[in-house]
Amino acid sequence: METRLRKQIVKLKELRDDDKAELEQLRADREALLRAVNQLTMENRQLRKQLTNPDPVVHILPTQPQPPAR
Repeated sequence: METRLRKQIVKLKELRDDDKAELEQLRADREALLRAVNQLTMENRQLRKQLTNPDPVVHILPTQPQPPAR
């Protein structure tokens, strides 16, 4: 009984460590995503401001080729 409980405790500690590592990675990913969203928000804001100018200078970027619709 005691041996089984010790094995279960070891397994649970391993799971907890795995969860901790995954949470750390998720937090880092979240920070990177927030930085990207903030950057895109600022760029979008700047482009919208340029469009409100009397003579806006906004260049349309080329798009990726799309496969033909079936």
